[in-house]
Amino acid sequence: MIVYRGAGISSHWYVNNPAETGFTARAPHTSPTPERLMQHISRGTGNSPFISLTRSYAVARHYAVLSSARIPTPRDPAYVYEVEMEFPLLSGFQLLDPVKEVARILPDLASQGPPYQHDGIPNFLLGVIDPENMTEFLEKHAPQPPSSEGTPRPPNLSIELETLVRALRDAEILALGIIPGICVKNCFRVS
Repeated sequence: MIVYRGAGISSHWYVNNPAETGFTARAPHTSPTPERLMQHISRGTGNSPFISLTRSYAVARHYAVLSSARIPTPRDPAYVYEVEMEFPLLSGFQLLDPVKEVARILPDLASQGPPYQHDGIPNFLLGVIDPENMTEFLEKHAPQPPSSEGTPRPPNLSIELETLVRALRDAEILALGIIPGICVKNCFRVS
């Protein structure tokens, strides 16, 4: 399986060549709980045992450019690493599909707890996908049923829904364990 990882100018993986050192998580000894997984994806929490990868070169390229300390140019590029995983995986190493991991912990419909689904307009998900450019969809008050006296408010956004949407948006795969440098097959220069 081929996956990708973007490295913006001056980022950790820009300065430290993973073809030599391998990819490691920032906090490899923390527990890989569903809560940490959701924090990692939805809040960008780097202090986790997970390594984010993507099935999409375009997503990796986007993050390499977006996370750069300065605008990449042909003379000063960002990088996208191509990583090839062979099955069966090495002992102690795991690849996780975050959508499936989160789906396992979602409450059933009969649960008394809050649902993971939103209660806003259909465009609400555009705001979750691109909060920087589509904030208006996150903040737009959802219409309430007729004769409702509820207080106008933005739609419900659970961490579970945010994680699912972002994992799908980014074609995200999570790795647990060290990705050996030998798995890094290419380093593409992007500007």
